[in-house]
Amino acid sequence: MSEKYFEWVISFLLVCMILLPALIWRLHIRLRFLQNLVRINILKRQQQSNQNLLFSADILNQSVYALFFLRNSAARRALRALTGGNTAQAVSVLQNKHPVLALLLQAHTDTADAYKQLKRRNFLPITDRKYGVYIPLLAHLMHDRNTLLASVEKITPQLTKYTRTAQAYFHAISAYAYLQEGDMLSASQNASAALKFFQKKQFAIETAACHLILAEIYRISCVNDIAQTMIESALKIYQTQKTPLFLAKAHTAKGMLMVFENRFEEAEAEYQKAMHLPITSQLRADILNQQTLLALAQNRTAVAAARVKTALDMQKQLKNPYGTAFSLQLSAHIHFQKKQHRLTVKDAAEAYKLYLKQKNFSAAAECLYLAAEAEFKMNCYTAAEKKLREILQINRTHPNSFHTANAYSLLGMIYLQKKDMQRAKVLFQQSLHLEQSHRRCEGLAADYANLALIDELSDYSDNAAANWQIALEYAKETGDKELVSLIEKHRDER
Repeated sequence: MSEKYFEWVISFLLVCMILLPALIWRLHIRLRFLQNLVRINILKRQQQSNQNLLFSADILNQSVYALFFLRNSAARRALRALTGGNTAQAVSVLQNKHPVLALLLQAHTDTADAYKQLKRRNFLPITDRKYGVYIPLLAHLMHDRNTLLASVEKITPQLTKYTRTAQAYFHAISAYAYLQEGDMLSASQNASAALKFFQKKQFAIETAACHLILAEIYRISCVNDIAQTMIESALKIYQTQKTPLFLAKAHTAKGMLMVFENRFEEAEAEYQKAMHLPITSQLRADILNQQTLLALAQNRTAVAAARVKTALDMQKQLKNPYGTAFSLQLSAHIHFQKKQHRLTVKDAAEAYKLYLKQKNFSAAAECLYLAAEAEFKMNCYTAAEKKLREILQINRTHPNSFHTANAYSLLGMIYLQKKDMQRAKVLFQQSLHLEQSHRRCEGLAADYANLALIDELSDYSDNAAANWQIALEYAKETGDKELVSLIEKHRDER
């Protein structure tokens, strides 16, 4: 009897060994199918919204998993609704056992309310190893720069305590934060780390977003061919995923790259592609800002002025402080191009105040520099120097080599006007050192040209010739024919 019983047990175990992997595989396939369906339909719903909304493949996957294994009728109904893109029932079912997950799921359709609830009474601690990284991510979407920067600063030293998925999302948002601060090396390292993980996990939307961050980094660093490759990769993903809103953002990024390569007709074509897609009012206002930049680059000042006025009105109506500040900054650039220097100082000062409130120190420094340029043009050297020294002061606590390099360069010009050659040369060399650390070609061309000018005024003709040649080589790398022509003209006149 015992022997027969033993045979039955062995037979049962053998059947389990054969069937169990098949059952597990079938369960896995079903879960993957449901998760993909949820991602597709949530994306479709988000394309119709006029808000900045969270999208996290990881949160959607976790929500499906949690509902699938609750194994009750309410969970099954909620899961069916979620596969159609409706989050309300799923949020309601999850909020008892998984309250943070429920709010992060809600953020896919109402980020503002979810963020408010998550921040209330520290409902989601930033130290939460699984979900804490969503605080800076949501802060970015809600233009809460103070929380974004504070969160990045707090999480960074203890990042290894978080899950690998959480680390990837944190790397992505850190890349954006470093990009805004002008730290291209840190931005690139974080974006690349996030991209590698998202590609491995096949998180398409997050992968495309990382491509766009890297594209911006490479564009600023004058590596335009790689920047374009990154944008094309993002475009391909968004086309495959059928996400017109994200597709429009990629076309806008490509338009910006075309502007900086002086391919103005192609840039306008990219902006028009974006404008003809079903996009949010916020993105439309942002594209108008980009089109203003294009018109400025083409010296179409009247067109730029009309566009920025519309953009500024829209940004104020949308109550977007960052967009408003950028429109004011562009308005200051237009006044500068029209040689209306007092108006330049006025608009730049307004933008500076807004950026400072947002703790966007990089943009604030850029506005200070623009105002200082206008003061310099009016021969108000003391006022210009005061603003430039303020940029250097900002740099002590919030390093930004780009604007600091510009500040040193313009200070050098001020002392050059004062005939203080030695001090001017030191300032140009300080600028040059910062420009070299990030290989910003336009700045390098200007600094070498200024050093060449000082060498000529100091009768060091051999040094001057070498510096003119280096300046010309960097100018050619920018692809800016006007800059190349200007340097050649100054060199030949000496």
